[in-house]
Amino acid sequence: MRREFIVPTDAADEARRRLLRDLHDGLGPSLAAIALGLRAARHLAVHDPGSAGLLLARLEEEVHTAVTEIRRLASGAYPAALARLGLADAVRAHVAALADRHPVRVDVQCADVPDLPVSVQVAAYRIICEALTNVVRHAGARHCTVRLRFDGCLHVEVVDDGCGAVPNGGDGVGLNSMRERALEVGGTWRMEHADTGGTRIEADLPLAGGVGTG
Repeated sequence: MRREFIVPTDAADEARRRLLRDLHDGLGPSLAAIALGLRAARHLAVHDPGSAGLLLARLEEEVHTAVTEIRRLASGAYPAALARLGLADAVRAHVAALADRHPVRVDVQCADVPDLPVSVQVAAYRIICEALTNVVRHAGARHCTVRLRFDGCLHVEVVDDGCGAVPNGGDGVGLNSMRERALEVGGTWRMEHADTGGTRIEADLPLAGGVGTG
């Protein structure tokens, strides 16, 4: 007798929601960065073909990375950059890619962050990438600072000097995704006006599973 296994509607909806969010959080920032790079390359092609060629070569590598990311998402694996570099260097690599094609200056400050559970690394990385995507797309900022600090709990902070946002407001996919990422690991997330006049996004991510566990 052939048995049919039907995924419960709630579980299927949850799996679909997670996949859509991962596509938004993972591919969204990557493809947005590639689009910015292509725009920059188009302008460079007129005045500086050599630089345009170098930029296009880097963009080709990023497209290959995005394809790898799709495969990892499909298999349930965590982001390629985290697997290859670890949290701090993955964030620095993402910032370096943004710097090639957007004028906002991003500083990364990382103080003594140990090996972390995979779930916490993924949450922190996705929150930072989504926050930076919002900065380059919407904030009109000149400077942004990303801070990672650990004192038994991982503290994540992204602060810009842009046009500012409504504290704890907004129902966009990106804001909800950041909030959900923090909540899923038992943490907290908030958005508020920064002293610089821009926006501060903060997340506190506890290590429920213990340092170094996955």
